[in-house]
Amino acid sequence: MANLTYGTAEYYADMFADIMADIDHSDHSYGDAIVEGFMIALYEWRDYHAKQVDECNRVEQRVRQALTV
Repeated sequence: MANLTYGTAEYYADMFADIMADIDHSDHSYGDAIVEGFMIALYEWRDYHAKQVDECNRVEQRVRQALTV
C-alpha cells in the first residue's frame, strides 16, 4: 500500500484493487469466491454486532435491577 491516509477513499480503493487483482477471466471461481467472501464478512460482522447489542441490553437490565431503577 502506497503511504495512503487510513480511512480515505484512496486507501480503500487500493485495498479493493488488491482483491480485484485476483479476478481471472479463465477461472470464474476466484471472482465467485470474492463475492462469497464479502457476503460472509458482512454476515459475520452483523452477527457479532447484534450479539454485542444483546449483551449491552443484558448488562443494562442487570444494572437496572441492581439499582432498582
